[in-house]
Amino acid sequence: MKETAKTIGHFLLLKVLFNPLGLIVLGSVALVLIIPFVMAMNGKDKSFNLEDPNSNINALSGFAGGAYCSVDGEINEERWNAKMSISGVFSDKGELFIEIASKQGIDPVLMAAIALHETTNGTSSAVIKKNNPGGLMGSDGLMTFLTLEEGLEAMGQTLHNRIIKDGLVTIADLGSVYAPIGADNDPTNLNAHWVPNITTIVSSLGGLTMNCTVQIGDFVQPIPNVTINSNFGVRVHPITGAISKHEGVDLACSNPDPIYAAKDGRVVFAEFPDAPLHTYGNIVVIQHENNVYSAYAHLSVISVEVGQEVRQLEVIGACGTTGRSTGDHLHFEIHLGSMFNNRVDPMTYLTQETKE
Repeated sequence: MKETAKTIGHFLLLKVLFNPLGLIVLGSVALVLIIPFVMAMNGKDKSFNLEDPNSNINALSGFAGGAYCSVDGEINEERWNAKMSISGVFSDKGELFIEIASKQGIDPVLMAAIALHETTNGTSSAVIKKNNPGGLMGSDGLMTFLTLEEGLEAMGQTLHNRIIKDGLVTIADLGSVYAPIGADNDPTNLNAHWVPNITTIVSSLGGLTMNCTVQIGDFVQPIPNVTINSNFGVRVHPITGAISKHEGVDLACSNPDPIYAAKDGRVVFAEFPDAPLHTYGNIVVIQHENNVYSAYAHLSVISVEVGQEVRQLEVIGACGTTGRSTGDHLHFEIHLGSMFNNRVDPMTYLTQETKE
């Protein structure tokens, strides 16, 4: 039986190798099997690991310059009031934050963001039972204050010492003290989330008013200090499981984080499109000089309209998961020549030096 099978095998092999039709069939089978593998290995962004998509997750985190300034350098009252109104024990303390911060020479937005983070939006037992709004520690552990006002005053004084006296002016600087990465009391590395979380809260409040980044001219991140969930290039599609070309980058965010215009321009598309573009969900496209377009997809809310001129860092919508999406994030693209035409790697436009 083995000899018969071997003889048949040799016969078929000769027929395939020395028959033009057989070679065509063999070549077709090889292409079907090999091309996806070659695309996956060579066609993708070289920094993207197909087996470990999270290997690039911090590619933009810690981008130079820190959090963005508010558009006019002042507190965005609409965003400030909206956020503070749903912040537990701080819901009526917005003016007190501003008063204490002004007295201490620090940014009220930064102070509020730290308090909101440290107390889980004003709901933690530390702030409710101990009136401690900032994780302030004493010789006996977490400090207790008679009133929340007293706790906020102490927090303001502490931040003054760190920012004014010690020169820790950026969120990243403060993070090295408030939440040092690799600390013995942080075995699960939760401290690594402190800087990104504070930055996100700052964005929800409308941006910093002091010691922040002003970027003019070049493209900037549509979300400050963001992390990449998925790179530009060939990848395994998170929904279909197929190997496909990813035409942009997916940037981490949560609804309702504001999404900013990456550069000055004119809005040329702002809607939930019909097929085949419906997979984008709510999408805004901005036309810039030299027929370069930036696209912002999966938005939960669109805050601009077609024809509107927008400034760099103007809010154009909110983070979401509309269209074909597995969860909240911003899908960001750069198009050259015309909308939805020649898509290129957005990272070559986003990784520019910042100006202070």
